[in-house]
Amino acid sequence: MMTVVRADTYHECGKFCKCLLTFKGFRRAICNGSYIPKLPVSVDQIEIRNSNMNDIERFDLTNITLPSLRELILSGNSIHYIHQEAFVNLTGLTVLTIDNETSLSVQVLKQALQKLSSKSIKKLQFTNNNWDYIPNDMFDSFMNRKIKTVYLTGNQFSYINGSAFRFFTLCQNLHLENNKLTKIHFWKMQRLKKLRLTGNRLAKIPNFCGIDGSMFPRLVSLSLSYNNIGNIDKTSFNCLPKLEDLHLKSISIVELKNNIFSRLNKLEHVSLQMIITLKRIEDFAFNSTSIKRILMQNCKFRFDLIERFNPATIFKFCPNVNYVNLGINNLPNIPNILHSMFIPLDNLESLKLYSTNLVDLPWNWLTNLRKLRELNLQDNSFHNLHLSSEIVSNITSLKSLDLSSNLITIMNKTSIPSILLNKLEQINLGSNPFSCTCDQKWFLEWIKQTKVKIVGYPYRYKCAYPKELEGQYLKSYYPTDDVCKPWNPLYTMAIVLSLFGVSILAIIICIWVCQNNMKNTIYILRVMYNHKQGHVAFDELFNYEYHAFVVYCDADREWVHNVFLRKMENEEGIKLCIHQRDFDIGKNVTGNIDKYLEKSWKVVVVMSNNFAKSEWCQWEVDVVQERRRRLGKDAFLLIMLKTIDSKHMTSQLRTLLESTPHIRYQTGVGEDLFWRAAVKSLQKPLGHPPVAVL
Repeated sequence: MMTVVRADTYHECGKFCKCLLTFKGFRRAICNGSYIPKLPVSVDQIEIRNSNMNDIERFDLTNITLPSLRELILSGNSIHYIHQEAFVNLTGLTVLTIDNETSLSVQVLKQALQKLSSKSIKKLQFTNNNWDYIPNDMFDSFMNRKIKTVYLTGNQFSYINGSAFRFFTLCQNLHLENNKLTKIHFWKMQRLKKLRLTGNRLAKIPNFCGIDGSMFPRLVSLSLSYNNIGNIDKTSFNCLPKLEDLHLKSISIVELKNNIFSRLNKLEHVSLQMIITLKRIEDFAFNSTSIKRILMQNCKFRFDLIERFNPATIFKFCPNVNYVNLGINNLPNIPNILHSMFIPLDNLESLKLYSTNLVDLPWNWLTNLRKLRELNLQDNSFHNLHLSSEIVSNITSLKSLDLSSNLITIMNKTSIPSILLNKLEQINLGSNPFSCTCDQKWFLEWIKQTKVKIVGYPYRYKCAYPKELEGQYLKSYYPTDDVCKPWNPLYTMAIVLSLFGVSILAIIICIWVCQNNMKNTIYILRVMYNHKQGHVAFDELFNYEYHAFVVYCDADREWVHNVFLRKMENEEGIKLCIHQRDFDIGKNVTGNIDKYLEKSWKVVVVMSNNFAKSEWCQWEVDVVQERRRRLGKDAFLLIMLKTIDSKHMTSQLRTLLESTPHIRYQTGVGEDLFWRAAVKSLQKPLGHPPVAVL
């Protein structure tokens, strides 16, 4: 019977040492004593860590098979001396690491490096040693060596002269992260592909140009993240013709200027994340046909303020982008702006909009994203979903959808159309406040039979309502057919026919149907009563261009335009201000609202369930409330077009309805009464005695 040995098991292999045992024998030794004991011949990596070996003498053949040693690590040993010939016998060494040796002088190490005999050395790691300078002749002994990677991270350098690297002619990776660099003078390195300057104190982007062209003609990846860089312009990255990957996280710029990436013809990946809030993005900031990935998470940029950027041009000139991350920014809940932002991105495959304060999914904003495979909408404020087929019909490639940590309570057949749901590979709905009621029955049954991966299920799917089930796993809720069986209309018919008191029921129904007409009648009677008391209209209307400014949501536009507007203007001669018709083209919305409110005598607010759900409409109500505070409630005509559900009733609307009378729209019987009340209210002068709220 064969014994299988795990590849990550350590065993004692001499005093002070443990060795990693693999299928090929002992490979790596970790030692922490005062000397290195005799080790197995198969060991090719030695790590001397946290030992009391303060002095490193010459490595000899006594305990180590030196030609086979490939990697030597000295870390945290408080070494203050290394013999000049310590590395002479390490002829096969490929990696040398000196880490966290803060007592070791850089000059002492330089002397030892001059006698390093290995011709195959490829990687040097001198990290966290608290050095404050690098001698210009530090690496002179590496002429004609094949050094490809150099780490000088975590030291105290404030300045580096690149001439110290002049013999690294084959070097491809240079890491200078987490120092204190304020200045750096580069030396030409023809083969360098990756340069890391993250975590320094650079106030501006270094000069990558030399007398004869680029210092790094083959540089592919550059990181300047976590520096004090305060400005980037179109010349900042001159002389980097091969650059593909650019990291600019947590720098101090407040503005993305035009054409800063336009000269980087190979650039594909841009990562931006600002220390301070990004204030402005110019129209041509992302002017690059080569860019494929844009990461702008946590910039806290106000995409809802269109004076700070142009939604129609921000991504217009980078049509080949396939990945966008705008997480932890502020996106607008205005359909037209969102649509304008993303419509140029025909090739977009991954879109991340987590924590962006979205409250609804506009119907048209995803129609152009036919290649979209991943959509992340985590940690927003979506309530019960109603993704119509118009929103998702063109997203035929979507495989991953993340709606976790929103405010979704119910998932039913209409939440996500089957045309999309059946093509998904995974969906994340975790950490939403689910209602454990019969309305959830469809979702629970779908979970049992679907092949779509439900991320985080069952542990992140818990009941939040009703109170007695709060905290219970959704998986443990079993709504049965007996409990959730819908009421059969035939039962109702039988009961109605069997009841002798049809007349009583008819009276009750009549009162219920006519209650809006009754309220409208009381409203108009009180208006007429005020006129009889001698409150005569004065010519204050002649100071305004419009009778009234109309506030309404886009979902009620058809009624406002085709019914209310036609009746008031064509039949009654009352001139109304409608934003889609009268606002100045090209000016921002808030400016238009302020301008035309001043031109209007009164304000009409058309309320409905859709109106209550719209944060934009709530904002408009807050704006026009100032008119009520100045001129009184007679400056308002409140129309209840459709009854507002209690769950959507906001405190602002409730306060408005409690302090201001309103009328209800009624078709059929009582419609004439509604129009009389509306006309009387709009003709009624300001300053009348208050009318009680109905």
